[in-house]
Amino acid sequence: MMKGIFTPYRVGICHSCFASLSTLKREHRTFFARLRVILAPTRIVRNIVPSAITMRFEDLRGILRYVPQFRDRIFVIALDGALMKQPNFANLLQDIAVLQSLKIEVVLVFGARSQITELALQRGIVPTSVDGMGRTDAASMDVAIEAITRQTSELVADLTALDLSVVVSNALGVHPAGVIDGVDYEFTGRIENVDENALRVMLKADIMPVLMPLGYDGRGTTLRLNSDEVAVEVALALKAAKVIFVSESGFTGADGQRLAQISIADAKEMAKRKDSGMDINLLSKLRQGAFACQESIPRVHIVDGTQEEVLLAELFSNEGVGTMIYGDEYQQIRKARPTDVPALLSMMQQSVEEAALVPRTRSQMQQRISDFYVLDLDGNPVGCIAVHVYDTGASKLAELASLCVRRSHKNQRHGQKLVAFAEETARQRGCDRIFALSTQAFRFFEEKMGFSVTTPEIMSPERRAAYDKSGRNSKVLVKALR
Repeated sequence: MMKGIFTPYRVGICHSCFASLSTLKREHRTFFARLRVILAPTRIVRNIVPSAITMRFEDLRGILRYVPQFRDRIFVIALDGALMKQPNFANLLQDIAVLQSLKIEVVLVFGARSQITELALQRGIVPTSVDGMGRTDAASMDVAIEAITRQTSELVADLTALDLSVVVSNALGVHPAGVIDGVDYEFTGRIENVDENALRVMLKADIMPVLMPLGYDGRGTTLRLNSDEVAVEVALALKAAKVIFVSESGFTGADGQRLAQISIADAKEMAKRKDSGMDINLLSKLRQGAFACQESIPRVHIVDGTQEEVLLAELFSNEGVGTMIYGDEYQQIRKARPTDVPALLSMMQQSVEEAALVPRTRSQMQQRISDFYVLDLDGNPVGCIAVHVYDTGASKLAELASLCVRRSHKNQRHGQKLVAFAEETARQRGCDRIFALSTQAFRFFEEKMGFSVTTPEIMSPERRAAYDKSGRNSKVLVKALR
């Protein structure tokens, strides 16, 4: 079986609350469609008209700039079964093929609620559960096995047509759910363990593991599983970078606008309330997504799979188009307090001595303390960053400054988290761009955070005068936030 073309990749960064998913612009959809064509494995593009791959090189360059951030990281993608009936499903699978061709290690999980419901209706059976969470009796289990087996065959055929090497894996150790609140759940299962070694062997061989919402216990009994739970348990076992739920619908607030970000606490509360207006399918993703972030997964994304180009748009754009559940670690970045100044000056001292940071006095720090943010771990400051905003009249420009991580906490991605936080803060303050000055860390900004080198002319006259006076000849780097 031929494999696709493999090159380095990039995946999305923290995004902000912008327009709802339904307002994804036509030019954005066209752009990501062209991106799919350019980056897709060979067979996908054989019958494409050459003019269809025309796109601006600066757009492609802007995306590929982010490539190093998540190279060889694992993404677990969970597809709702109903999406297999959507006209857009073929494009969705192509987008997954693109991700793998960009050296993202993809594990694919799928649900089967829609297929089970449809087959049960044809058989005149009322299933006791269709989502793998409630009680599954023998008749419902028979329908589930038949529906999922057929669905698996169709999905593998579609993936194979895209030159993807795939394996349907039984890497899950399961057991019966047992009796819950006095009810015997019969053929409903719960995950006991994940054979992560087997999955890693497949991923390193460029083989995509595909996991069904079925498992087999030690006695050889087939048990029904919830696909959202499968995705999260696999992600935790593999220490995945992201879980992406590609759902039948997306999250919106009371105003009808997309919910771009949800904290763990908010996700738990929403799932607990069980809002009658919310699809039970989304409640499951909220519950499992909150659990995933709580247990160590940095980001969980929920996107509306019925929308065009949604997967690439969520991962390759600053704003995203879905909903992101983020872990508490993100919330550990707080506004600096005057009492933090001595600790921050001490933390910066070595960088100042190495000429990586500009010297600052206690008085200077205290005067601008409202612009500083601190990364706290266990109540101790281990990193800091500042965001200064300049109003140029026509637009607002932000400066990222004083980025510093305590030496004992380096190489743990804290710098990237602080920069992502600064970008989000600048967006919320209405800035279109953010710039940074650097004498030694410019490669980090370029290769890890998507900045590009520019000229000092982008600065306001006042800031440019201070830059020239310093004589440091720092490189100026800029990044668009819109």
